[in-house]
Formats: sequence, C-alpha cells, structure tokens
Amino acid sequence: MRKNHLLLIFPYKPAKHIKKMFPDSKSILWLYLGQDFFKRRFMEQELGNRFERINIAKIHEEVAADIRHEYVTWIDELNRLYGKKIEWWFGNISSRNVYNSNIFQYICYIEILEKLLSENERRPELIVTESLGLARAIQKWAYKKNIAVDVLNYDQAKQKSLINQLFFFLSWGNFTAILALRCLAAYISGKKTAKKQIKIDPGIIVNTFIHDYCLSEDGTFKDRYFPYLHEYLSGKGLYILIHPVLVGFQYNYFQIYRKMRRSRSNFIIQEDYLHLSDYLSAVKYPIYNLQHKIKAPPFHNLDLYDILKEEQREQSITSSMEAVLIYRLFLRLGKHGLRPGQVIDWYENQIIDKALIAGTRNAFPQTKVIGAQMFIHSPNFVSLFPSQSESEAKIVPHILLETSQYQCKIAQTFTKTIPCQSAAALRYAHLFDDENTPDRRIEQDSKTILVLLPFSIAEALELLDILRQGLDKIRNEVHIFIKGHPDYTPEELVKSFGVNVWPNRFEIFQGNMPQALNSASLIISSNSSSMVEAAARGIPVIFLGRQTTLNQNILSGLNLDIMTECFCISEVIESIEKYLNLTRAEKIRYKEIGKKVRDLFFEPVNEDTLLPFLYKEGTYNCQ
Repeated sequence: MRKNHLLLIFPYKPAKHIKKMFPDSKSILWLYLGQDFFKRRFMEQELGNRFERINIAKIHEEVAADIRHEYVTWIDELNRLYGKKIEWWFGNISSRNVYNSNIFQYICYIEILEKLLSENERRPELIVTESLGLARAIQKWAYKKNIAVDVLNYDQAKQKSLINQLFFFLSWGNFTAILALRCLAAYISGKKTAKKQIKIDPGIIVNTFIHDYCLSEDGTFKDRYFPYLHEYLSGKGLYILIHPVLVGFQYNYFQIYRKMRRSRSNFIIQEDYLHLSDYLSAVKYPIYNLQHKIKAPPFHNLDLYDILKEEQREQSITSSMEAVLIYRLFLRLGKHGLRPGQVIDWYENQIIDKALIAGTRNAFPQTKVIGAQMFIHSPNFVSLFPSQSESEAKIVPHILLETSQYQCKIAQTFTKTIPCQSAAALRYAHLFDDENTPDRRIEQDSKTILVLLPFSIAEALELLDILRQGLDKIRNEVHIFIKGHPDYTPEELVKSFGVNVWPNRFEIFQGNMPQALNSASLIISSNSSSMVEAAARGIPVIFLGRQTTLNQNILSGLNLDIMTECFCISEVIESIEKYLNLTRAEKIRYKEIGKKVRDLFFEPVNEDTLLPFLYKEGTYNCQ
C-alpha cells in the first residue's frame, strides 16, 4: 500500500480476500474502530499474526481528554440552534449519552486516526469499522488530507445499516406494545385494588428507578437508589409521592403494578393520568426524529453529516418516547391540581430527567427540583455533567446534590450556573461502618480476587473473556469471585457468556456489596463505580480498560498506588502478582490511602448531611 493510501473494510466477512491484497511478508499495521469486542476478536483471528492491531487504548484516553470540552461546546451550539422545540431535548444527539449516542466515540476515532497518520512508525494500512456513517466521515476527512481510501465490503455494510434501521422500527413497535401492556396492567390492578387518592399538596415527589426486587409481595418498598431518604423525609412529617421509572420488566408488568397499588408508599401510576393524546404524541415522536434535518457546524473541520444521519435512523428511540410520556405526565399532574413543594430527582441528566424537569418547571413554576447525583462521575461519561446550553434552556435542576464537595467541583465541569452542595452519600453509608474495627485483611494472607462487573452486559462479557485468557497464569489457590450488576441476573450473565465455556474457577458471588468487599483481597473491574468503594476500603484495584472504546475509569488522574490501569492480560497478570503479595506494611498504607479516597468522594449519612435534601432558599452555593 502507498503511504497516502488506506484500505477500509467492515467486519462482516472472512478476511481471506483482504490478506491477498497484502502479498508481502512484512507485518501490516491495522486499526479496529468499533465497540463490539466479539467482532474485533473475530477479525484478529481471521487476519492472523502477520496483521498487527494497533493498541489505541492509551491514545484514546488522551484524545478524549483533549476534546471533551470542545465536544460539549459543539453540542451546546446545536442545542441553541434547535432547542427552542422541547422535542429536540428528547433526542439522542442532544443527550451526549455515550451509551445511546456514538458521536463522541466516532469523533475520537477520527482524531486518533489523524494522530497515528502523523507518526510514521504507527501508520495503519488497514482500518476496520462497524459503522457505515463513520466510514463515510473518514472518507470525507481523508479526501481533505489528500489520502486515498478504498472501501471493501460496502454492500454488506449497507445491508447491515438497513438491518439496523429495521431494528429501529421494530423497537418503535415494541415500545407501543409495551405501552398497551402497561395500560392493561394498570387497568386490571386498578380494578382489583382501590386506587389511592393522592394529596393535592404532597411535600415531595421522589423520582427513582424501580426494579422487581424493590417491592415485596405485600408492597413494602425498598429504594435501592435512595436508602435512608424515605425514612428521613417521613420522619419530618412530609407526604411523599414516588414517580417510578420501571426498569427490566420486558413484558411482565402485572405483578409490579399490583405491588405498587398495594404498597403503603404512594406511587404515581402514569396510566391513571395520561390521555390518549399523550400516548399518540409519544408514539409519533420517531416521525419527528426522522424528519428533522440537522445542519451541524464542523467539529475540528470534520464533516459529521453521515454520523448524525446514522444517529437519527439507527439508534434506539425508546428512551425518547418514554421521555415524551414523562413530560406530558407532569403537565397532567399540574392540571390535576398537584402542588408539590419540591421534586427530588435521581439525576443522571438522561433525556428522561430533562423531560421530568421541563414538565415540572412548566406545571409547577414554584416547585424546586433537586438533582441528586448520588453516584460517582466518570470524565468520559460526558452526559452526566449538565452543560451551559441545558442550563440556559432550564432543563436542569435548581440545585445539584453530590456525594462530596470534590464531586461538586467535578459536576460543574461544563457549567457553574447550577448551585451545588455535598450531601449524604446514601448508597455508600457502609463505607463508614466499623471504621475503628481492625481490618482482617492486614493480618490474613488471603488470595481472593473479586471481579466487579459494569452495568453493560456487553462490557462485562469482554472483561470476563479477557480474564479467562489468563486463567492458566493465575495460581490455583487464588479464588475468583464474580459479582454482576443488578441490571442483569447471574443466569443471564452465564448464558450470554456461554454455559459451555464458563470457567469452573469463576464463582458467582451472591451476597451484597459490603459482604463482597469483606471477602476480597484484590478487585478487578471495568467501568464500574464499585471500584471506588473498594479503594475506599483500602483494597487494591485493577482497572481493566477496553482497548477500542471509551473507558470510564473514575479513579483516573488521581495517581493512586492502590489502583493500576491495565489494557491487556499480561499487564493484569503482573498486577495480580503485585497486589496478592503485599507486605503487612503495604496493606496498612493502603488502608490509609483508602480513608483518603473515602473522604474525597463520600459524605457520611447523618442529620447534617441529610438536611440538603430539604430545599432551603439561600443555603446552596455556586462555586
């Protein structure tokens, strides 16, 4: 291949014909620009040893850090152009959510490619990408750089794009079917159990996620996201209404509606208030999304038209339709006469949060919205941070609550217009338990690895597969426990990984997080906030980064000896040996580091730290 020439392919066919295009015996450098670990592994196996994939994990982190602010500013420009219509804010493009939108990821890929082509020793000759939109953007970029690009497998990529568009329409129909099932479940449960009359003047509406395990058979509610808060507010004599965001029910809604109707807690059942016109507005939203023509300014002189077009046609629209319903629900609640004093939102700055806040500000102008971010921020998860244009559009909370003052500073990365205060780190209260009790890990020579998996099952499978490759290099006396995320069951995890290939050494840990941490002498994790909990306990952490995708290392940039970043199995094995052979003095030192990590990220739960959940004018700062 000539110096100013690239071959671009898609990972949909065996690579025999590609090998023939490189007849020389020399090693060929290539890039994989995609997020599917299993497709990447397939291409590595197909191409063989003569084709050397460039590991872009570290340069990826550098590029992401360099362009984050510019990317958010660019999205702010789009928001100001199109944000006068409320529907714009319910779309994936404005969301900046890296799990729903590929724009930031794809921009990083092109920036990485440009960087590599400027270095003679790491110039790729072959590029593999999963996205037709990204491929076209690379072609336009290359044309400006006077680089010739040959594209193979184009027809297969176009077919894949059409299949993705078909799934877009299927998800549209699937959401409509789920709406019908929810309406039926609400109707039947309302007939069997008398509907509660909610008070016109509830003190507080709490917006939280509801999983099946959050409600017992008799309707007793346990809020996984806001432990301690309901008891605190009830103790103050406040009437609480709960707006539930239902997660993980697929098509089985009858039981959860029955439990909500029976519960002593007061739930807002959306079907009791929404009208047919509201449902029609939600179901019609994809039409708005498909018809909306976006003229975006260039980013770093990149033409992103094809990437934006792909976003509109292929990315899931389910959350957008749900956002429309939430927005219209709160408008209906306002017409129903509700006058809440405040709304406490589990605030991830998702489009459903924007819908709730916009609806609240419209329906209840005097009501204050508290955005409770009781989690840890990752720099690359850019949507978690409110932006300046969102603040200008008034789709952000009146106040932010964070788990520490350090987290307040992080949360205000892109705008400082929203007052912020540290508050009780509700889900992390266990980190302050037994702090004066001697740590048995210091005296014992246990060899237990705890693998803490992220919420994305695809990312969890990638981590486990990489770890499986190095099992023969991990001593047999070392126990390996696997703790999955509550968003999927152990059975779903094992089935997705493959029952027949699941290693016997991978033991599923069934207990809760405090129990899991008590049993561990070392943590391996990826894109999970639980690793901060481990570090706060003085437990060493190995962060196993993904090699071609944005990583969410919450502890990056802190230069902690207690945490090591690894991007391949050999680095993981080296770090395992280091951390499983700590001296007693090193364990004591790590325990002290852990206390510093805890105090940096978390506030204890007590009367003073719970008080910010009750809005008081003039008690919040904007620094």
